[in-house]
Amino acid sequence: MEARKILICGAGIAGPACAWWLTRYGYQVVIAERATTLRDGGQNVDIKGAGQTVIGRMGLAERIDASNTRERGQKYLDAKGRVIAVYPRGAFGGLTSDFEILRGDLAAILFDATKSLCDYRFGTAVAALEEMADGMVVAFTDGSVETFELVICAEGIGSATRAMVLREQTRFRYLGAYMAFFRIPRRPEDDGWAHTVNGIGGTFITLRPGHDSETTVLLTFIRDEPDAPPGDVADNKALLREALSGRGSIARRVASELDGVGDIYFGPMSQVQASSWAKGRFVLLGDAAYCPTPFTGAGCALALVGAYVLAGEIDRHDDHADAFAAYDALVRPYVEAAQKQLSPTVIRLFHPKSRIGILLTHAAQRLFASGIAQALLLPSDAGRAKRITDDFALPAYADRPQFSEAR
Repeated sequence: MEARKILICGAGIAGPACAWWLTRYGYQVVIAERATTLRDGGQNVDIKGAGQTVIGRMGLAERIDASNTRERGQKYLDAKGRVIAVYPRGAFGGLTSDFEILRGDLAAILFDATKSLCDYRFGTAVAALEEMADGMVVAFTDGSVETFELVICAEGIGSATRAMVLREQTRFRYLGAYMAFFRIPRRPEDDGWAHTVNGIGGTFITLRPGHDSETTVLLTFIRDEPDAPPGDVADNKALLREALSGRGSIARRVASELDGVGDIYFGPMSQVQASSWAKGRFVLLGDAAYCPTPFTGAGCALALVGAYVLAGEIDRHDDHADAFAAYDALVRPYVEAAQKQLSPTVIRLFHPKSRIGILLTHAAQRLFASGIAQALLLPSDAGRAKRITDDFALPAYADRPQFSEAR
């Protein structure tokens, strides 16, 4: 077996971020990705709290800022498209953070930062795993077989590799809604703001700036059980049209563009809650271990922090079991706090079903957007900096160079 050789499954956010740190610590890293090319789709993501610190230590803050969507803030609209409340960028209760980037753009930045350091294998996935005394024997879908010191699974919420090892230790907490992400053509009325509409029956629609010719769509809707069959794209679109029907002007626009949508994410809004993140030489990372759902806005930070800590603890400990235990002890409280932000009750508050419920939601949106409320609730610059520092106490791993912190 080649010494210090690690396999990472998944070339999204967590996997390449972990690879960046591991290669700096002297490990040889192979990244296997089931997709044939780097996935450039996905929703807008914001990098919060300690995630910003990790990006700063990686020296990637300027590159990420250069790819910022430049979203100006969030406007809540009624069904006719009239403005209910306005939350400028950085406002308390608003959607738009300092680091706002499309998931695909962030994945591309991490890929560019690691492609010369790692062995990327696209169109390749794990077919079987067998643990030996001194390593993990991995059979790949291309027929090749290799042995690795460790296997890190960072494939995402629906990981097939996780099911090979930790199926019994993993459960999904359904939050009572389905969600979809996709892109539609940009129109002249797309003014650089996020536009959010609460629709009758428990539908929540947000349009956000994407690339120059695109607008991204987040569509969520209440569903009592996670019983919608996976189906094909046509089946998914039929459910989305049902959720959009009669929900106003923004909904009509989105529905009119659905036929032209190719790349679409659709599925239940669920959290991954694993009683154990590791077994033997196999360990989970990112959404495969602790997806909080994109609705929290915390998934990117969890992926970056988890990647930093896992790599650091692997390098710090001689025994992988000790490294995985330390990773769990440090990161699990951070994960649990993020996941507790959402519950089925909170999700229903974001998805009022009746006209009266929507009117009450509009009143709350106006209240929190008011100057008085913002003055009382919005932290100062020093307070915001303290929140980043206090968000998670990142370990300073011994004898490793420290990089400039995020702004």
